[in-house]
Amino acid sequence: MNGRRLFSSGLALSLIFCCCASPVSLGDVSITKGPPATQTVKEQSGLQLPCNYQLPAGYRQSSSVILRWRKDNKTLRQAELGQASSTTSEPQLESMLREDARLTLNKQSGALLFASVLASDAGKYQCQLLVEGEMAASSSSGLLEVIEQLKFVPQPTSKNLELGSYSKVHCKAQGTPPPQVKWMRETQLPLPTNVTDQNGTLIFSQVSNDQRGQYTCFASNSQGQISATVSIGVVVAPKFSVPPEGPIETTEQGTVVMHCQAIGEPKPTIQWDKDLAYLNENNTDGERFTLMENGTVEIRNVQAEDEGRYGCTIGSSAGLKRAEVLLVVKSAKSASNSIVTRIIIVIICLAFLYFVLVLGLKVWYRYRRHLGKVQLEDATHAPTCDGHEHAEHEPCLTEANNSSKNLKSNKLRESPILEQESQVADEIV
Repeated sequence: MNGRRLFSSGLALSLIFCCCASPVSLGDVSITKGPPATQTVKEQSGLQLPCNYQLPAGYRQSSSVILRWRKDNKTLRQAELGQASSTTSEPQLESMLREDARLTLNKQSGALLFASVLASDAGKYQCQLLVEGEMAASSSSGLLEVIEQLKFVPQPTSKNLELGSYSKVHCKAQGTPPPQVKWMRETQLPLPTNVTDQNGTLIFSQVSNDQRGQYTCFASNSQGQISATVSIGVVVAPKFSVPPEGPIETTEQGTVVMHCQAIGEPKPTIQWDKDLAYLNENNTDGERFTLMENGTVEIRNVQAEDEGRYGCTIGSSAGLKRAEVLLVVKSAKSASNSIVTRIIIVIICLAFLYFVLVLGLKVWYRYRRHLGKVQLEDATHAPTCDGHEHAEHEPCLTEANNSSKNLKSNKLRESPILEQESQVADEIV
């Protein structure tokens, strides 16, 4: 019995000793090689940042180990190590946390791979091993410097400038070190009048025809020199010389002519549309529709379905403009009713004018008759001169008395005539 107890105790101690002889501690999880302290590469070249790590086999049986790359203290890339890892000998690659097909992480070696380096990749990089419940094992930070390739951003393009306008043409370049940018005209000719170069921007204070031509932008630094040539054209924006006017009303089976003419440089084209659908020989009735070269549209034997909004678009490399006109098609019956209505309105207006005329004549004749009576009464009561009856008062004007008598006799003769005229006006009314 004692022997068995001693054997059991020795076996237990042996198991404890074996277990304690090979402990798995955090000190066995480490980064043996990280990115270099400083590394300089050219833009668009390939790059591999190393991250050699040490991870005991015991941790590989767990899925709580994460390999992570950081840039400027922000997570750039991470991958799970352990049971999720593949057992094949091929390098294991993972996708980026942010979409970027240029960057991949090799889970087996821990390296961060760049298919093509960009200027935006410059910064501080660090790789880490994170074990759940333990402190992270981190490499020292490495600074990546990128020599930016000399290039235009964006590439200068040709432009059409409107005559008499104030315009700009830009040319921007990037590179390490920052490049100098300047403009020249054609084959090293100086810039024309009213054109200046301000830090790579061509400024046209007043565009004129003599400024059209080829202009070249040069950018240079220690890497060398690049150039881009653009063509500057001078145009006149299209304008309507004869715009379509409306609305236009017509009857069925009638004829409609719509005009549209334009001016500009280069000469603008003219295109008609109906309800925003362009008109051409394929979608119009050739026997009824005529699209003339000068921009005029003629529609013969108009139908009800021809009603709608017709638009005229003028355009060239200098721009586009559009104007539209409404075409209203009335049926023959409605047109006949409209004519009858107009005739009735004209008759009513004429009758009203006739009534006003007659009423005015009546008032006028009554006014004349009243005026004649007043003058007749004044003549009847006028004073007379006979002997010395008024000698002590006022002198007697013989001529005035004679005029009064004549007026009285005239009024007596006109009185019957006025009465007759008044009776005639009454009968007319």
